[in-house]
Amino acid sequence: MAYNPTHEYEHRYHPAIEARKMANAANTKRKNWIATDDRAEEIIEFVSDYNSDGEGFFSACAKGIEKFGSLTPNMRNAMVKVLDKRAAQAAEWATRDGKCEFVGTVGERQAFEVTVKHIVELEGMYGISYLHICRDADDNVIIYKGTQYWGKGAQVTFMAKVKDHGVRDGVKQTIIQRPTKVKINGEDY
Repeated sequence: MAYNPTHEYEHRYHPAIEARKMANAANTKRKNWIATDDRAEEIIEFVSDYNSDGEGFFSACAKGIEKFGSLTPNMRNAMVKVLDKRAAQAAEWATRDGKCEFVGTVGERQAFEVTVKHIVELEGMYGISYLHICRDADDNVIIYKGTQYWGKGAQVTFMAKVKDHGVRDGVKQTIIQRPTKVKINGEDY
């Protein structure tokens, strides 16, 4: 069908052509970038989790790849630094977590002395509970889920029953329940 300048959607014709040209150019540039840069696919995969309309550096990278097919040299170098830093951190964590052991015997109560590393707030049918991810002096992972809130970074001593020994993402962890005689940073809870 020939071009009809009196069509009711004629005002969308030329912008659609321009958008298609930009999309084709971006696809070609992306293919060339992947062929010439050995880190391009890694960068594309990493930023694919980010919304290109969002705010922040990673969203700007996603938008650049989507709209133009590649990153600017400075953005590419910054992304390589971020990826290298994350890989080094992951290797460090893997080394540390590979040394983790189970603590205590399942079903028995014992004393624990831990440092709270991370807290996740969980909202359930009966209110808010907290998942405490802790480490002891030997860097073993101790998990407590309950209504007590100890605070991130707190040094906590308590008596608790070992509920289970589990493995999550290849890391051995000890799950405890019903902590009593809790002291946070030396003070009674």
